[in-house]
Amino acid sequence: MPPLRARARLVFPLFAIAAAVPAAAQESPRPLAALSFMAGCWRGDGGVDRSIEEHWTAADSDVMLATTRYLDDNDGHTRGWEFSRIVADSTGIALFPAPRGEQQGRFRLMASTPGNARFEDPSHDFPKRIVYRRIDARTLGIRIDGGEGDERGQEFRLQATACP
Repeated sequence: MPPLRARARLVFPLFAIAAAVPAAAQESPRPLAALSFMAGCWRGDGGVDRSIEEHWTAADSDVMLATTRYLDDNDGHTRGWEFSRIVADSTGIALFPAPRGEQQGRFRLMASTPGNARFEDPSHDFPKRIVYRRIDARTLGIRIDGGEGDERGQEFRLQATACP
């Protein structure tokens, strides 16, 4: 067996390498990275004399947050508002919309491809499905509907805008 000093020289480099490996392994993954196409500030037509403003935070952690305002184009008053969050946890990824601050449903991420995410909650009255898709570099499409074959669906096209 080598003397104690020689053993210490052999053990120290191995200890340093072993200590560095857990640090690299502890780097947190970005579970919402596929939803980064939603991040930013958006504005678009919300229907008859209405506009929608939606602001999503970055997809750089396990939670994304959004604020949405529905504005009357005639007088500029806010006609509705919503807080939303997307959360990644041990059960997957879910969207929790909260119109006027009251949570309405738990929409699970059912499908995600680059620039497209489909959330569903079959137990919710309406909508049952919310789809976000990047139409082009400056346009975000949002579709809400009652599922396959439902004719009550609505689609909104929002344009990228400078964040306040």
